[in-house]
Amino acid sequence: VDREKLEREIARLKVEVEHIGSIDPEVVKEYEETEERYTFLSHESGDLRQAITSLETVVGEMDQKIETAFKKAFHEIQKQFSENFKIIFGGGKADLSLVTIQKKRRATSDEEEGDDNTDEEVATETQIGIEIAACPPGKKITNLSMLSGGERSLTSLALLFAIISYNPPPFAVLDEVEAALDEANSRRFGKMLRELSKHTQFIAITHNRETMAQASLLYGVTMGADGISQLLSVHLD
Repeated sequence: VDREKLEREIARLKVEVEHIGSIDPEVVKEYEETEERYTFLSHESGDLRQAITSLETVVGEMDQKIETAFKKAFHEIQKQFSENFKIIFGGGKADLSLVTIQKKRRATSDEEEGDDNTDEEVATETQIGIEIAACPPGKKITNLSMLSGGERSLTSLALLFAIISYNPPPFAVLDEVEAALDEANSRRFGKMLRELSKHTQFIAITHNRETMAQASLLYGVTMGADGISQLLSVHLD
């Protein structure tokens, strides 16, 4: 045994003990409280990790179900839109297609560096869009902007009715949607409205007599010779 070495080590430890001083009894209590808090938070953290895993599993399942439902709905609406377009225009062809759109998300660098003048690219977002192709009979149309106002209205109605026919709502409000249509097209519009009304109640605000002819009940405003407006209703049998 190296006695001198041990004596030096003992002397050093005594100096350190003196520097440490007496132990505060509150330290033990604080340690116990801290340990209890740590144990509780560790348990909560484990529960959160388990919940995150479960939620990620649910999100994955939901994404898959949504994708399947979307593809089914898109296919049915695409088919119905093409049929409605042919009915309204008396021919022609129309189609819906999915397109991928790349969008760049930007954020000003002053969010991180305080610079107000420089833009910094953060990420590129990929989104799915829907492209509408419509070509009335006897025409060669490559872009919707080449259609007339009435043709664009008819195309919009064909798509709207395709969506309604796939998932009929309890009721729908149509506000002057056929204002740009001529009498023949208004007649076709009225027939489609009558067909869809088997599952959906339509409230149509219109001045078109062909649309009014398809209604079961009319509400209107008239003005007599005295200049006073009066409400009237007509139940069509």
